[in-house]
Parts: sequence; structure tokens; C-alpha cells
Amino acid sequence: MTENVKLTWNGKEIEAPKGSNLLQAALDNGIEVAHYCYHAGLSVAGVCRMCMVEQDGNPRAFPSCNATCGEGMVVHSDTPKIKAAVEATLQFHLVNHPLDCPVCDQAGECGLQDYYMKHGQYDSQMIDKKVHKEKVQDIGKNVMLDAERCILCSRCTRFTSEVTGTNELGILNRGDHAEITVNENLKNDYAQNLVDICPVGALTSKDFRFKQRVWFLEDVLTTCIGCETGCSVKVSQNKNGSYRVKPVYDHGVNGHWMCDDGRKIYKHVSSPTRLSAASENINGLFIPVDEAGILNSLSDKKLKFILSTGLTNGEYQNFFAKIKGSNAEVALYSLPHEGPEFDGILKRGDKNANLRGAVKAFDQAGFDHSQAALDKVLNSLTKSDALFVVVPEIIYNEDHFNTLIKKVEKAAVALALTPGESLASMRSFKYLLPVPSFLEKDGEITNFQGAGRELRKGLSYGETSKDVSYYAGWVNV
Repeated sequence: MTENVKLTWNGKEIEAPKGSNLLQAALDNGIEVAHYCYHAGLSVAGVCRMCMVEQDGNPRAFPSCNATCGEGMVVHSDTPKIKAAVEATLQFHLVNHPLDCPVCDQAGECGLQDYYMKHGQYDSQMIDKKVHKEKVQDIGKNVMLDAERCILCSRCTRFTSEVTGTNELGILNRGDHAEITVNENLKNDYAQNLVDICPVGALTSKDFRFKQRVWFLEDVLTTCIGCETGCSVKVSQNKNGSYRVKPVYDHGVNGHWMCDDGRKIYKHVSSPTRLSAASENINGLFIPVDEAGILNSLSDKKLKFILSTGLTNGEYQNFFAKIKGSNAEVALYSLPHEGPEFDGILKRGDKNANLRGAVKAFDQAGFDHSQAALDKVLNSLTKSDALFVVVPEIIYNEDHFNTLIKKVEKAAVALALTPGESLASMRSFKYLLPVPSFLEKDGEITNFQGAGRELRKGLSYGETSKDVSYYAGWVNV
């Protein structure tokens, strides 16, 4: 068991594990300490010199990120000496920084802005022209680099060295001509974490650039549905739509990071081409239709269902409760694996966000979830059947899904329950019915560890409250 020690920081007594990082101890206890280069997921560099502190019994100030906690330490970061040191250091960081906050995507989340308001607000002593560096550099993987904004905290270079091991970035030259250098365009699958960890606006996302100001956005804490890992994430959105996905620290699952594929899971939610109302296929064109017309076409038909692996545990339970006692047939469609089983960081080849939850629900309800059961349902379709297909929210392999779709035409009536956009292959269906996306429902999914992961409801964009279990209720109509 880790031994805790007691220390005092600015007169406040705190506890921290013995030998743990001194700066992190302060942050964990709600004490604000200015810092740029320190990041809990990376090694200690000690290059920004913003987190300077004094300690009783030590004649020299030192960076708290490069010190460890010991019993009885008395630390100060609010003395006149430290305040002057932080202000002077901040001036060095800002001396060549461009004054482009009004057009910078980092505005509102920028450490330079925050610390200037708290520790700066000085008159510039600069009499020489600023050093100019290359701006608007596309360095690959949807990441843009503005070298003028960089304060050389080295977070990005440490990330590509320590986390991904790809070493695409480095620091070249000396003094005020030193800058981040791109050894080769970003090639790793975690490149957009560089945007997250950049404390200024030097690294920005092409996907998010100039789309929204962050103070107009609300964050919804939820779970990534991109694969079976189930990373903790936050989706930034407002009444006009969803704009980005960023990781939320989760020690047990994804730590500080997430993969680039997971950044795309929000795009269909507020897409203008997303299905918003029940539609009927008439000669290849989908036009609005009321439920009475759909129900009439299902009379005297045997109902069959193919569920996806992206429903919540509660949705599976409610679905099977609705069809209990009926003669409905149910099968499960699983997304095929994409790439290696595991990349050694977070990304997994199994793209089924809730396969374990689906399997458990099928077993409890006494239904077969195997590929053989799916084939049996598809191959046995006749003009006496009505087939409901729950379309996966994210389809990584359309060819694989289209193979399934081609077989639904054998049913008298084929209905797609879709939380996403309308694919070209949807013309094989007679009816399209909208169901909620992962951002429009509360619930739980089960990740690869067997752990429950929460989905949380955010803002809605033409949201439907009619989920899969609602349509399961039609077996008794």
C-alpha cells in the first residue's frame, strides 16, 4: 500500500502519496499552479519554468513538476518572489507570440490567455520585431501547425516519442529560432491527441478549425462507441450540432488518450442527411409516411428482427421483454473486425461497441446470437415475413453490411431502424424508421473488460423517442 505524506502548500495542508509528483499533488488538491510543459500522461521535462515554488529550508526556488512529495514539506507559490518569477517567465513565452487570439481556435481554452490574465497584464518591454515562423502547416492526420504560436513546451514531441513511438516531431535550432520540426507527416492513429495536449494554439484540428467558439459549446460526458474499448469521452455540442469529441481521463480504460477514429463518432448525429421521420420507399425515393400505413402492411406477416451490437443493455432487455411469448425470430448482426486485434495502446479491431451486452441479453432471453442463426433468418425469408433490421450506428465496412442487405429483399416487407444517415443500400428496404443515436439516450454498454460504460443524453436534433423496443411492440399489434 502506498504511504501518504502530509505537506503544506500556501498554508493549506494536503496529503499525497510519498514520492509522487509535487505539482500533481497540488493540482489533485484543487490548488492552481501555472504550468505548460507538465502533463500527467508524459515524462517530466521541466522546460517552461512556470511552476516555480519556494520551500521552507531551501534557499532556491525550483520547478514543482521536477520535485517529489515528502513528509512535512512547506511549499509556497504565492510569495512576491515567485509571483515575479512567473510574470517574468510568462513575458519570455509571449515575447514572440503573435497577437491573433481573435482568430485562434484555442481562444477560450488557452493557457497563455488564462495565465496572462492571472499573472501578466504588463506593458510589453519588447522593442525589436517579433521572430516570424511558418504558419498554417498541414502536418497530416487532420492536424495543423502554427510555429509562431508554439511556446516549445515539448508536450507534442514527448507524445510522439513516448506514447506512439513514431517520433514524427522534434525541436530544431536554438534560442528564439528554435521551433517544432516535422520529421515526417504524422502517421500514427492518435495524432489528434496532440491538439488536446497543446496548451496554446500551435496545434489545431482541421476538423474543428473556425467551426465554433468553445464558449458557445456544452460538453456531454459519454462513452466512445467506435470499438469495444469504450473510452471515456466528451462531445462538444450546441443547438446547431455536434462539433468535436475529446477524451476524458479514465484511469481504468483510456487514461488521457483516445484514437483518431473515435473522433468521428459524432458526425452523423446532426447531419443534414440524417433520417428524421418514418419514410416509405416509392420507386427508389423515400417520402414521409405515417405509422398506420406501415402497420397495415405488416398485417398477417411474421415479424423477424436482426439487431445490431450497438444498442444499450437496457434496450436489449426492453426489446426481449416486448417480444416475450410471441413467435418472432431474432438474430444478431456483428460488425467485422478491422485491422489488428489490439494496437498496443487503445485501438481494438473489434468494432462492436456492445457485443458482450448483446450476447448476454440473447442468452438470457434464450435466443441464438451466432452467425449461423443470422444466416438461418436471412435464408428462410419469404413473402410471408416482415424483417426489421437495426442498422449499426457506424458502419466501417459497407461491403460487408451490403452483403446482408441484398438478402432482405426476399421478405415481403423490409424495414430499417436507423440512428444514422441513409445509405445508398437503404433502397432495399420498404420503410426507414429513425431510432435514437448514442447521444440521444441514456444507458449502459459493456466494454471488452466486461465493465459497464455509460452513454449520456445530450442535446437532440430531431430526436426520436421511439427506440428499438417500441417497434418490437408491434408483434402484438
